[in-house]
Amino acid sequence: MEWMLWLWLGLFISALFVEFATADMVSVWFALASVPSFILALLNVNFIIQIAVFVVAAVLLLVVTRPVVIKYFKTNEIKTNVDSYIGSTGTCIQEIEVGLIGRVKVKNTEWSAVSNELVEVGSKVRVLDIEGVKLIVEKI
Repeated sequence: MEWMLWLWLGLFISALFVEFATADMVSVWFALASVPSFILALLNVNFIIQIAVFVVAAVLLLVVTRPVVIKYFKTNEIKTNVDSYIGSTGTCIQEIEVGLIGRVKVKNTEWSAVSNELVEVGSKVRVLDIEGVKLIVEKI
């Protein structure tokens, strides 16, 4: 069953090619899963067992390791300096009413801000997020 060797080798190369072309961190796991099946083909193990090993290895790699790798290689995420404001604390300098825009001072910069609660002048706030040119804050 020499053709099985070529099948697993072809799958390995094809999956790597697709991964390099897309960088979605999906097909690389199929490439890695084809390696044990290739070794089994070298040992003339039954074709059904080779497929079963491939499927189990691919599923385990996808489920167990992909989330960890994605966490460390966050793709398509563009960070800016503004992101450093999230989690920062500041001071309210113009009252923020629910549904209305007020002003806060964070890191010596004045910002427009909104909140889900009334924030009085002089209150300390924490930046939860940034939406356009407004900070979303909560009173602390």
